[in-house]
Amino acid sequence: MKKFEQLLAITASALIIVSCQDANNQSDVTEDTLANEQSAADTTPKSNTQYVDLKTGQPVDLYYNPKKKRTYSESTNEPVDLYVNVATGDTIYGQGRYVVNGYIVKTEDGTYKLDNKKIKIDGDEIKIKEGNKKFKMEDGEMKIKDGDVKVKSDEDESKLKTEDMKLKKEAGEDTKMKKD
Repeated sequence: MKKFEQLLAITASALIIVSCQDANNQSDVTEDTLANEQSAADTTPKSNTQYVDLKTGQPVDLYYNPKKKRTYSESTNEPVDLYVNVATGDTIYGQGRYVVNGYIVKTEDGTYKLDNKKIKIDGDEIKIKEGNKKFKMEDGEMKIKDGDVKVKSDEDESKLKTEDMKLKKEAGEDTKMKKD
């Protein structure tokens, strides 16, 4: 049973990485790790990591409000939608603090926004599509599809389906495996 859970975790992790990669520059969507160093309950401004607001192009000190799941400018207390973490070079989406390298576009008026053809973020929901790869996370449920491989997982159940095999693990039950 533990081998199944390990296999599922490894496979899911690999599929997440693969499904989030931009073929040209190996970009991915993750959370901003330096911003995560703040305490989950901390809403006080912190000012020693350098960020650049993509809207203004100017350096900005930021803080994150975990209750609202938003990043704010320390000086204006206004939400910051997209910013660059100078220490890592990553572009961050301020609502949820996702790294969105390769998933933004510059508009005609010179501003930046998420590329709606590749990624959609709505509250706690995130969807990524690239070619025949799909990743979706919503309400504690994760779904990944990459060609013939599908993974579905939530707090009670995990499933892995390939062209010739199905694995299923439900909380408190033995792992079920079916080969086609």
